[in-house]
Amino acid sequence: MTTRSRGPVLMPDEILDIAGGDNEMAKKLRDILIALADDGSEQMREMAQEVISGSSLREMGASSVYGDEVGAAFEEFWAKYRDMPQSERDEIVQKAREYLSH
Repeated sequence: MTTRSRGPVLMPDEILDIAGGDNEMAKKLRDILIALADDGSEQMREMAQEVISGSSLREMGASSVYGDEVGAAFEEFWAKYRDMPQSERDEIVQKAREYLSH
């Protein structure tokens, strides 16, 4: 595994690739993985820790062990999102755009 560093954070090339080569986006993705490693379900914590340690995010997400957990989390999110009023949806989208653009 090759890592690139910009500042004190080392990131696998795959994270940079997923982020489209954008260092800031890659750092945010890594921050999300760290948050999942700290506060996710047991399987999500394990998966995030593996990715932070250098395992492939794509392979972990596609595996039957973790893929089912990711799929279930997305289904839960999507059900809640669909039930939200449009104004709440718009607010979430705006906050996500702001977070990702900084």
